[in-house]
Amino acid sequence: MEASVERIFSNELVKLAGHFFQVNAGNPVKLGEAENYVFEVYRDGTPYILRMTHQSHRTKGQVLAELRWIEHLQNYGSEIPKVLSSKENNLVEMVKGSDGTEFYCCLFEKAPGVRMKVTDENFDETLFFEWGRTIGQMHKQTKSYKPETKYKRLDWYEEELLNVQLYASDVPEQLLSQQELIMKNLKALPVHQDNFGLIHSDIHNGNFHFHEGKVHVFDFDDCSYHWFASDLAIPLYYLMWSLEREGINGLDDHAAHFMREFIKGYETENILDPVEYERIPLFLMLRDLTLYNFFHKKYDLKNVDSQLYKTVQKIERRIIEGRPIVHFDPNVVH
Repeated sequence: MEASVERIFSNELVKLAGHFFQVNAGNPVKLGEAENYVFEVYRDGTPYILRMTHQSHRTKGQVLAELRWIEHLQNYGSEIPKVLSSKENNLVEMVKGSDGTEFYCCLFEKAPGVRMKVTDENFDETLFFEWGRTIGQMHKQTKSYKPETKYKRLDWYEEELLNVQLYASDVPEQLLSQQELIMKNLKALPVHQDNFGLIHSDIHNGNFHFHEGKVHVFDFDDCSYHWFASDLAIPLYYLMWSLEREGINGLDDHAAHFMREFIKGYETENILDPVEYERIPLFLMLRDLTLYNFFHKKYDLKNVDSQLYKTVQKIERRIIEGRPIVHFDPNVVH
């Protein structure tokens, strides 16, 4: 979390938010604080997830738009933890930081099951298939979604992390050129109901639990209007990143193996034109760009641990060289 937000946040705000939703937030377990404060809280021994979003990250309307879309997907059978209303019957409540700025608070059921790690024994074809099927179902259902006009999520090009110049002044000129090329290529892509819509945008293995053969997706904070192919690229991107961190070689082979099963599952629910799979490398490069900008936004990279610095340098090299994190051959999916 940015230092400016950290300064105005307190445990008292968490307790106040918990009061709105009638949960015990006296000793919350912090689960995350990258873009939102996320806590595990309890009511009558049952765990829930309390999320608090500062106004500098999302507007209240954007949070409501996210929650309404989640409800739509749930109504059509997606395995997503429910959004719970406050005692005032609101999906979003507001508390104020010490400087008067606002935090938007919402409560979710906790997803059953566990997160899956690449080193787990059952991180295998069965999971890959169900992972893909789950995303395919969400894409199928988002095609029929007609949001309330007063609440809207961002379009892909409104994402602040597309421009490194907002956060750094000393990046290589070649990187700026590649950033411009990625944006140009994205803007040239066709947009229609069968390849573009409101998507999750971050379904890596840290954002779902696996339980009794089902994938239960959470953390919809990044949902935006985007190409469906981007939602397919992101699981692949983070899988490759995780394997690389584990020191595993042969990433191209692992990518082919994963995507073969993943797309089989996806296509049981939704069919894309084959040309959409050919665009996955572009979205892999886009994720490198947004992550690179995220790290520049969140950290003073001159004063971080060597591991993070090396990670950012590796991403920088890939962007400059115009290559994705892994070679992906779209022909392997069929």
